[in-house]
Amino acid sequence: MQTGPAVSQEPTILETRVPLSQSVIWRLQRDFYSRRGLKAWTEDGVPSYITSNPFIAEVYARIVAAFIDDCMGHARRGRELSAQNPLRIVELGAGTGKFAYLFLRKLAASLREAGIAPQAVRYRLTECSEDLLAFWRTNPCLAEFVAAGVLEFELLRVGEEGPPRSSLDRAADAEEAPKNPLVVIANYVFDSLPQDAFIISNGQISEALVTTASANSDPVAAPRLGSLQLSFSNAPVPPDRYADKSWNGILDGYRNSLPSATVFFPSAALELVQQLGRSSDGRMLLLAADKGLTREDDLALRQGSPELEFHASGQCFSTIVNFDAIARFFWNAGGEAFLPQKRFSNLSLCAFLQHGPEQDFPETRKACGQAAHSFGPDDLFTLMDWLDSHLHEVSLAQALSILRLTRWNATALLRLFPVIAPKLRNANAERHDLHDAVRSCRANRYPVSPANNALAFTCSVILLELRFFAEAVELFRISQQELGSSAATSYNLGLCASGLGHDDEALAFMVEACELDPAFEPARSARARRSTPLPPAIPAISSRRRRPISSCCSMPSG
Repeated sequence: MQTGPAVSQEPTILETRVPLSQSVIWRLQRDFYSRRGLKAWTEDGVPSYITSNPFIAEVYARIVAAFIDDCMGHARRGRELSAQNPLRIVELGAGTGKFAYLFLRKLAASLREAGIAPQAVRYRLTECSEDLLAFWRTNPCLAEFVAAGVLEFELLRVGEEGPPRSSLDRAADAEEAPKNPLVVIANYVFDSLPQDAFIISNGQISEALVTTASANSDPVAAPRLGSLQLSFSNAPVPPDRYADKSWNGILDGYRNSLPSATVFFPSAALELVQQLGRSSDGRMLLLAADKGLTREDDLALRQGSPELEFHASGQCFSTIVNFDAIARFFWNAGGEAFLPQKRFSNLSLCAFLQHGPEQDFPETRKACGQAAHSFGPDDLFTLMDWLDSHLHEVSLAQALSILRLTRWNATALLRLFPVIAPKLRNANAERHDLHDAVRSCRANRYPVSPANNALAFTCSVILLELRFFAEAVELFRISQQELGSSAATSYNLGLCASGLGHDDEALAFMVEACELDPAFEPARSARARRSTPLPPAIPAISSRRRRPISSCCSMPSG
């Protein structure tokens, strides 16, 4: 168990011996996300990279495309998936929205290949923060899907008093409301929803009740998660602990089979899954990626008091997810669960399928099985983390292999750029593949902060060094719009003009660069010579600080 820092004053008791899922800590966490909005990811460092990249988006799109294929096979005449009868996709806790953008791009390509209109899918982004909804509504990357009638947004606060009420749930209450297949996506969500905790020992089960105290003695100020002190005590568990008999059956199964363990029980996640399932026509696919345990015997690895992992300097926290309990819930209801085969993973990508007894989902089963056995997003994350200390050894061919493996991740390109930039001028066999890699990575761009705007400049420099001058000009112009005018960009535009044989235009750019920064030596030298020969590249740039250097790879200053 992790607690806040030690303090000298007498702590204020906030609650005494309550079930963990009813603790005040969940409300404080929800308030943090609601209050901070986008800043939770851009400033506070809440993790999201491993679940918001082109690789995992491709895995999900492949599974959902298979689910669509199976649903089309079940459709009766007049009820095929279409704009009037769409497959509904709900992403819970969508954060920045980056995953949705990457996923929809991948899925749209699959639908086009299958001859299915994009409007046959209706994707709903949900979050607990109005700030995030405002960000989504103004995000140009998402705008294309909104305009196409594919994407919509909804405020959804899970864990408030009473069951969460989404528009899907309200629609399901109406007898005349049509019910269609449903896909639920939950990445890094279940680990932040209210859970209960149970202690199993020698055939007995007890519930870990939490007492919470705050080091903040001010009765008016709201307590902060980082200042809380949590202590646990055990209490007997009645046979009817939950209203749902299947939940109690799962607990009883653990009591009978586990000799000793501390078990989290995902009560809020299961309640939400049940709620969303009622809004479907009986066919529902749940895709969830989180840090979690997927086998019953792995639960025994957890002993002692329940552990919380704090993030963002103690402003929020997460718990391990009991995917085994979620799998048992689906199995008890006649559904299926597809769990990763690996025993250890930084991220468990799990799929759960609900359907009627007469319905078969062979394509979905195949796609989920492949995901469970294959190289996954957690493997990619581990490999890229190891690669950091070996980047200086990477060749152009190896860089291309890495970018292919990441499915053209823009972040990977930015990490590789300082290493490959000095080698670009001599690229021959790799020249066209590098050109295509730049375009593919650029297409996966999804800026959430001004720092992300460095990608256009980086791509421009690569194209310039590879002698794709016209396309480099196009991206340098975009860089000017995103980062503002600078001597470095004008200088690079001059180099592009020179490469295209437009000497007068090149000189004009050099003059412009000198006016923007009279001390910028490369432009001063080129202007003095009244010519702009391409100098050797010295690509030692920083995409964060944007330091100008004396080469064609100069970043905008500012």
